[in-house]
Amino acid sequence: MSQSHSHSHSHGHGHGHGNNPNKEAWNQHCETYDNDSKDFVAKAVPKLLELLQECGIGKMDVDRKAVDFGAGTGNLVLPLLDKVCGHVTAVDVSDGMLKYLSLKLKAKGLEHKVRLVNAELEAEDIVEDESKMTNRTLLKGSYDIVLCSMVIHHMKDRLDTIKMFKSMLKQNGILILYEFEASGPETSEEIKSKKDSHGVFHDGLTPMTCLDLMTDAGLKTLHSKHAFSFGFQDMKANVMAVVSQKVSSSKL
Repeated sequence: MSQSHSHSHSHGHGHGHGNNPNKEAWNQHCETYDNDSKDFVAKAVPKLLELLQECGIGKMDVDRKAVDFGAGTGNLVLPLLDKVCGHVTAVDVSDGMLKYLSLKLKAKGLEHKVRLVNAELEAEDIVEDESKMTNRTLLKGSYDIVLCSMVIHHMKDRLDTIKMFKSMLKQNGILILYEFEASGPETSEEIKSKKDSHGVFHDGLTPMTCLDLMTDAGLKTLHSKHAFSFGFQDMKANVMAVVSQKVSSSKL
């Protein structure tokens, strides 16, 4: 198993959404999730704020809205609320993780600022008509920021997922991805093993892969490079940050 995925399911950020055969594992991991995440979060949060600053999003705006796709226990939701926006929609396939996030929000009196969506979102869940909203749908073109941290390797069709994120964004909205850097070619046996055990469909990303994905989805890439490395147990993983924008010429 490549280094990046040998521990990609234990260090506490985004989750596999859609086609994740190991959903229960996320629920079972709730109690240790935040502790396992410490090094990642310590590096991911300041980098996130830096990337947003580079996009001109440097000050709190209570009218700003974000989606955290793969929110987990809220390790990136809370900094967004503290520094960036007035409301976050936190999406996760694991009800257990979202329960932990809910407890954190209640402890801080922030429940009214976060909508919890426990679902494996698909394109049809992004709706244009408010009258069609359900407990799992999001309103098309309504969000200033979409954040997706360490989830893309779980998505069977990465391009469809990026297109879904684009449909969530307002014009000029920003998509930020954290993802493992590609660790090199893998055998078909390694790929099948990770798919069956952890719902991993892809190795990490390269800058060129990111650029191609964003271009094919109709997004403008602003940033695609190494972000940081973090430790987990006795291993180390490299993380890429990708920032793209839904520009006015983009089609929904």
